[in-house]
Amino acid sequence: MINTPLSKSDRINELDIFRGFAILGIFMVNILVMNVSFAYRGEWETEQVGWLQQSSLFVLETLFYSKFFPLFSLLFGTGVALQIQSAKQKGNYSNAFFIRRFGALLLFGLIHILFIWSGDILHLYALFGFLLLLLFMSSAKTLLWLAAIVFLFPFYTYIFEQIADWFQFDYNSPLTSLSRAEIMELKHHGSYVSGMSLRLKEYAFATPFIYSGIAPIALSMMLLGGYIVKRGWLNNLYEKLIQVGPYLFGTLAILLIYRFSLIYWIMPSFDIPFGSALSIALFTIYQLSDICITFSMIWMIGYLWNKDNFKQLLSPLRYVGRMALSNYIFQSIVGYLIMRTFNGYEYFSAFECILLVLTIYSVQIFISKLWLTYFEFGPLEWFWRCISYIKLLPIRKSINE
Repeated sequence: MINTPLSKSDRINELDIFRGFAILGIFMVNILVMNVSFAYRGEWETEQVGWLQQSSLFVLETLFYSKFFPLFSLLFGTGVALQIQSAKQKGNYSNAFFIRRFGALLLFGLIHILFIWSGDILHLYALFGFLLLLLFMSSAKTLLWLAAIVFLFPFYTYIFEQIADWFQFDYNSPLTSLSRAEIMELKHHGSYVSGMSLRLKEYAFATPFIYSGIAPIALSMMLLGGYIVKRGWLNNLYEKLIQVGPYLFGTLAILLIYRFSLIYWIMPSFDIPFGSALSIALFTIYQLSDICITFSMIWMIGYLWNKDNFKQLLSPLRYVGRMALSNYIFQSIVGYLIMRTFNGYEYFSAFECILLVLTIYSVQIFISKLWLTYFEFGPLEWFWRCISYIKLLPIRKSINE
């Protein structure tokens, strides 16, 4: 039997709100990579002088860097677990359905990398999606333990380097052999084909970060999303937020003290060799502080959503969240047009990047709300569903709605 789409009543508003918030945070980070090559980010940041630029970098570092792909990963895992749970409850679970679904997502990601932007995350989610089909057969307790093991395992960088050496994969020099000026020239005046070649070099350069940095945290958050679904926390989400609040913010206070001590005292004062056991332990706790900040932000959003005075303020996030895939790709297309077609590459300061994101996101809210007035799904969401269900699903809202 073929899975049937979720009805509107099956949607959980908080998840759409969280997705909308995640789309904002992801774009706030991605715009910086669109604005200046990852290989020369350090140089660019040292050029951001003055209190306004330094304050902007502080806000980006504290509230955005490494904060939103864990949230997006958690929501992805939650969404997959909910869909599996719903299919099994209806008695129409099909591995073929999910294989088509993740296969289509993988194709979207590869097209995204090659033709639009090298910083894609969809291909990684698709690959993990196949793995989740097996892992989500486990109990909630097992998923929680797996999430902890995946997160705390310390040798991802070592394993990646060994694999790269074995395959003689040179991920670094294809991009770093180009000077900053040469990359700028390619971005401003290069052909579309040269842009495709550059995107592949950028992706290769980012592979250590993607597969030894992002991937383990992403997978652990997906497993945590499955744990949340299996424990039934989404059935009484507000009550669960109230229950965990004191523990979450107590942990946050401790980790923030650690975080700023590491940045402003330990690292400047002590010579800690990179890759040593101590450096791995210190960085792992630092990553925990990132995730704790993320959870604290979504806790606040989930809490305020249940307060009438804030529901209308947060409601626009829901429209963007319901079209998360379309809006994610939309951001890449707009970023490409600004940075390449209109020669905006390396034009924007840190503060201007923030303003640019807020402006584009405001437009996305308007477009998403307008689109969802007439259509059931975002355009890419609809196309993805059609592939997944192997049928042409209606997209327009019925006249009675």
